[in-house]
Amino acid sequence: MRNRGRRFFLVAALGLAVSATAQESVPAPGDKAGEILDRTIQAMGGENFLQVRDITRRGRIYSFNRGELANPGTKFIDYVKFPGREWFELGNKGRIVYLNNQEQGWELDRQGIREMAPELIERFSENNRRDLDYLLRFAYPRGELELYYLGREFVDNRRVHVVEMVYEDNTSVTLLVDARSYLPMRLRYRLRDEVTGEWIQMVDTLGKYITVRGVRTPMQYTRERNGLRTMEVHLKKVEYNTGVADDFFTLTSLEARWEKVK
Repeated sequence: MRNRGRRFFLVAALGLAVSATAQESVPAPGDKAGEILDRTIQAMGGENFLQVRDITRRGRIYSFNRGELANPGTKFIDYVKFPGREWFELGNKGRIVYLNNQEQGWELDRQGIREMAPELIERFSENNRRDLDYLLRFAYPRGELELYYLGREFVDNRRVHVVEMVYEDNTSVTLLVDARSYLPMRLRYRLRDEVTGEWIQMVDTLGKYITVRGVRTPMQYTRERNGLRTMEVHLKKVEYNTGVADDFFTLTSLEARWEKVK
């Protein structure tokens, strides 16, 4: 694993160095990938981006069936506190809640509160490791990833850099970054189908960036499964570092919500 700061200065040095034959040194794939991620973090807001510790998102989520819109959309509020805490509520009155706190999880619906199934808790943990916020704010700065620069592609008539990020257990995520703005455009990864055991190709697309408290923020997300759209999220409001308390992400907090909505 390479230190992010050391990699940045190494790449800068390599970019200026000239060999005895007057040819520029070419950065190794990992160094090139690290340079791109450093520029991406700067494009996302630099220290403003890195210092985010909690996020509150409000918007509407749409589901798709075989690529076709399946519902008129559902309002949601999503509270996230890094690392590993999330309170996700659906509907106007928050009568459906999915709560995760590290290795614990609970669900609230019209029937009351129950513990989240172990496989759902595990899925939350896996999704968290693939989340762009976690990758750029924690996994990369902490040196948890091996990086590989895979070259350039054209996506939606825009040239993008392609960087693969790999954890020690070989879990990998491929990030596509706009070659001009250095803002993230897509995440690609694979999931194992729980029924068939076959690999599923997943693509998350980010778009409609705005600036919130110095942080470049995507306001639209789409997800595709083997080429078919399965989900679309439109955000109306995003807030950073509101100071949401740790005890908000507890069973006691969820029980208090149940007393209000039951």
